[in-house]
Amino acid sequence: MNRDHLSAWEQDEYILEQGTPDILRHLTECSECRASVERLQEGIACFRSAAMDWSAECLAERPTQKQFQFVPRRVSHALRWVFAALIPLLLLVLTLTLIPSHRSTPPQPVAQLSDDELINQVDEQVAIEVPSSMESLTHLVSAEGNSGTGTPAAGSKRLVQNN
Repeated sequence: MNRDHLSAWEQDEYILEQGTPDILRHLTECSECRASVERLQEGIACFRSAAMDWSAECLAERPTQKQFQFVPRRVSHALRWVFAALIPLLLLVLTLTLIPSHRSTPPQPVAQLSDDELINQVDEQVAIEVPSSMESLTHLVSAEGNSGTGTPAAGSKRLVQNN
């Protein structure tokens, strides 16, 4: 509790009938806090009255059950049979389009290459074409022959690194 006056929390506790003896003692001694609590109680009473009036008005304006007439829709039996026939047909179409066919050809066995053939094949694939503008740098790389496939571009040399 604040030494001078009750806080908003302490006033709320008093209104909710959870006040401590210190709060009750302070309210008997302090007319300013007592007036503040009375204003709060009047505001709550006014709100309660407005809510009750509004609720009574809403109940008075509520339509009666006789005003509502629920007419159940009846779906014709023929329409039900159409839907019943379409569902399996749609499932069949979805199954055929979404599930891949298992009629694929089996994988062909890969021919076994010897180590030398495999190294030669890799060398051919990593062959580097050297543009003519960089030919002066080719002396830094040792080139042994031209074993690559394809023809180099005009004005360039083919470099292949052999292991």
